[in-house]
Amino acid sequence: MFKRAIDWWRSVWGFGLRPCSLSAWVFALACVVLATLLRKTLGLVSPDSAVFAPYYSATLVAALVAGGAAGTVAAIAGGVVAVWLFVPPDWLAAPFVKEQVVSVLMFAISSVVIVWAAESYRGLLFRLRAEEATRRLLNHELDHRIKNMLASVQAIVNETLRGQPESRDRIDARIAALGATNDLLMRSEWASATLREILAREFTPYGLARFALAGEDIDCPARLATSLALVVHELTTNAAKYGALSTADGAIDVTWRRDGERLALEWIERGGPPPRPRVRRGFGTKLLQACVRQFDGKVDMDYAPTGLRLRLSLRLPHNGPRLGPAKTLAQSARKVAGSSAVHGLS
Repeated sequence: MFKRAIDWWRSVWGFGLRPCSLSAWVFALACVVLATLLRKTLGLVSPDSAVFAPYYSATLVAALVAGGAAGTVAAIAGGVVAVWLFVPPDWLAAPFVKEQVVSVLMFAISSVVIVWAAESYRGLLFRLRAEEATRRLLNHELDHRIKNMLASVQAIVNETLRGQPESRDRIDARIAALGATNDLLMRSEWASATLREILAREFTPYGLARFALAGEDIDCPARLATSLALVVHELTTNAAKYGALSTADGAIDVTWRRDGERLALEWIERGGPPPRPRVRRGFGTKLLQACVRQFDGKVDMDYAPTGLRLRLSLRLPHNGPRLGPAKTLAQSARKVAGSSAVHGLS
């Protein structure tokens, strides 16, 4: 019962009551009753307590929850109850009549200000909520269209490269990586995605038990998250074809740390066949280099006998304005233009 009352109050405080409804009037009067009980309790401790003090809060709460009309009713009812119950009946003949008159005027003026401020706040809050609901609706619609666009692109690629299954599969996988990152960013309203989430999403098809992840949970803004998703996808694909993930016992250690405004990530493969540096610079290599370069980054690759060791360092961008899905994916698609490469990835 108590928990139900708490949940009801949270709902009322969070969403408010419809102005000028029966529930709004009842709530306003309930605020006055609670304020009166509080004033009586305080009067037992100190009979000289301020007469109108509890009714300021009653007016404010009623106006915030139920609207300006309910706040006005609470202020009038509170003023009448305070004068009736707590002001001495002979106050007009008392020597402190001036103080009582000033108290009444101050309560009236303060109540007008409270109701006006609360009504303004309610209006602003409801407008923000309406805009937020509209933005989320448009965001979901745009996300739906992005998914349809990626599906159309995949269909065109499959049809165009029907006779080139290797190239077709590579492009399909890269489109899928963009789609997976799009889902991560969608959950955060295109603000950011954590590095651990990006890694886990890419590693899941190969079994997370084959990966050892160590590092603090770093929030990556949308542009960086998309780029890192592509980088991790290229490294994982290369490991599945030529490295640790191409054998049953292979594994990969991924560690990262934040060093000031830079991210340092290390990729260590073990248990796979001895790596052989590749001379040909393919699309994947160009994509990797382009993604890192735009964040003032660098990549060092070491073809150790135990497996590939890659060290990546890049600058973490500041959290700027949110990017929409279309803009973020468009930037990702332009990263390979005019880029050079490092050895090793196809």
